[in-house]
Amino acid sequence: MLSFLDLSLNYFTGTIPRARNTSFEYDTWSRNCFSSENSCHLAPQMRSVAECRQQTSLQLQPCVSWTRTHLLLLIVVVLVCPVIVIAALSAIAIYYWRSRSLQAAHFWQLRSSMRADVEEQAGSQRNVCRQFSYQELDAATNSFHQNALLGAGATGFVFQGKLDDGTTVAVKQLDTRNSGMLINDEFWNEVKVRGAIQHPNVVTLRGFFKGIGGSDPMLVCEFMPNGSVLDALLSDNTPLRWPRRYSIAHGAALGLEYLHEHCTPAIIHGNLKPSNILLDRDFTARVGHFGSVRVAKVSQRAVVSTLGFVDPEYGVTGKLTEKSDVFSYGMLLLVLVSGRRMLESQPSGKPQLLTWMQLLAKAELSELVDPRLEGNFDKHEVSLCAQIVLLCTRIQPELRPSMSEVRRILEGIMPVPNSGSLDTPVTSSHTSFVSMSHFSGSFYGTSDSL
Repeated sequence: MLSFLDLSLNYFTGTIPRARNTSFEYDTWSRNCFSSENSCHLAPQMRSVAECRQQTSLQLQPCVSWTRTHLLLLIVVVLVCPVIVIAALSAIAIYYWRSRSLQAAHFWQLRSSMRADVEEQAGSQRNVCRQFSYQELDAATNSFHQNALLGAGATGFVFQGKLDDGTTVAVKQLDTRNSGMLINDEFWNEVKVRGAIQHPNVVTLRGFFKGIGGSDPMLVCEFMPNGSVLDALLSDNTPLRWPRRYSIAHGAALGLEYLHEHCTPAIIHGNLKPSNILLDRDFTARVGHFGSVRVAKVSQRAVVSTLGFVDPEYGVTGKLTEKSDVFSYGMLLLVLVSGRRMLESQPSGKPQLLTWMQLLAKAELSELVDPRLEGNFDKHEVSLCAQIVLLCTRIQPELRPSMSEVRRILEGIMPVPNSGSLDTPVTSSHTSFVSMSHFSGSFYGTSDSL
């Protein structure tokens, strides 16, 4: 005799014959699908089958909606799941792309921050800017021997020296007799201000000698083992690769931004050019050779600058501002892109600078980029640099970006602004200095254009 029948989890339909003295437990019918209209319907709340013994059979009507419902559910799952998967993959891709963008945007800040921490720790172990004696510097440079001479400029000579503690330094001997420099108490106060500057993209001033006893005054700075940007570009050795050039451009922007916007009062370089951007052991750009330049509050003075890099506005007003440095930075950036060709002369003796500026104005970037790179450069970064050059060399200083804006553009944080989006009262109808029809005369500072 059948005493136990487990029909659970089968989804049966149809008729089950009645059997005498047969008892089926409630849970043996679970998970089958029958019509709820049956008096003994099999559902989670169904009564015992024993209550229906008077029936000759249990007519269990099928749940006709089961197949359609589950088929619809299956269709929904088949259609929706791929959409969900695609949406999830898209979200992951977008997140990854944005993460990469943020990493690229903040790479430079993180790198600079880490380097600043290292420099700060190292700086705390070094002596503060101090006054040296002539005997100390004479011994450091081997009596200013010719073999220690690093270079010469309009303001004096630079020697390599080694202090008693073994630190290698650069000693700049100021030629006050021939340079026309005014060395007074104000100058030395400014030197002390500069000595307090500790920034990874600015050459640190270690000390000074006031020129007692008829000797020339001197400035003692960090030694930069890789020379200057000019040296690197003119070298016949392996040329500077594009990533390093872009890094130099960014480092110089950071240094100028610090001088302009984080020093009180603001410091204007006034003589920015490739020979004044120095390279440390890691080829990090360090803004240097501005020890003889007045702070920003002194707006009118004699400044020694190189033709082509000096702001043409200076020829009109005789004043230098932060925007004068911005102009010079634009020209420096152009040199980094085009290479040493821009610094050379044509057979006629006419500088190449005008030619490269005209190519820039016409957006002929393929002809502008240094051929020594052999095509190995980032086209987007080169285009970005070209646009920054045009912004920095606008004829109206008010239209030029600040160095913090330049830095943010290089880092990808800020888009290249149009002429109307900068914080300036000048309308967008003004053009870049490099695209002016009287470019040749004004660029070289001739009186008829100025």
